[in-house]
Amino acid sequence: MPRPKKTPSQLEHTREQILDTALSILQESGPEAITSRAIAERMGVVHMSLYTYFENQAAILRALSTREMAKWQTQQQAFSQRAETDDVAKVVEDLLFFFIAFARENPNLYRVAWVMPEVGGESPEESRQRMQLTVGQLANLIQLGMQRGIFESRNPFLAAGTVLAMVNTPYILFHSGKMIDPILRDQMVEEVFSAAMGYLKRK
Repeated sequence: MPRPKKTPSQLEHTREQILDTALSILQESGPEAITSRAIAERMGVVHMSLYTYFENQAAILRALSTREMAKWQTQQQAFSQRAETDDVAKVVEDLLFFFIAFARENPNLYRVAWVMPEVGGESPEESRQRMQLTVGQLANLIQLGMQRGIFESRNPFLAAGTVLAMVNTPYILFHSGKMIDPILRDQMVEEVFSAAMGYLKRK
């Protein structure tokens, strides 16, 4: 007797379980460890069963990347909402701390997002679009700070890109293997954060 077909909600629930499992493997062991066999073994199912929900392993990675980036964008939007009524300089500081905390607490997810997006299934164009969106959201906050006379008047998109480059450089150097000392990395982050806020604020 054939098995009854799963409902759309059941299919979606299982898809989310697969992505949650893939995320756990990513955070524990890095993107290289995510395979359909590893996911299936952890879930206690036959690995071919995953292809009922995803076309192939690359599709799993792509869906995971899309889901996590959507969460990232939602969190960024919350900072934009705060800035409507709060001190915009404090909001920008908190957003930059959010970037730093994300890189420190989610090193393997950070690697996929900022150092090796192709592993997560992103095309170069998709990676550029995501970066444009991230820089653009920060640029909107910086422009608001300029309008309120808190930040130095300059091209807001250029200023946002400059600040993000400053904050992310220590982690990109670290995760690409060009700098291996985490203590030095964290010291650089502290110096860079102070320099980034000094660059933005009106003299």
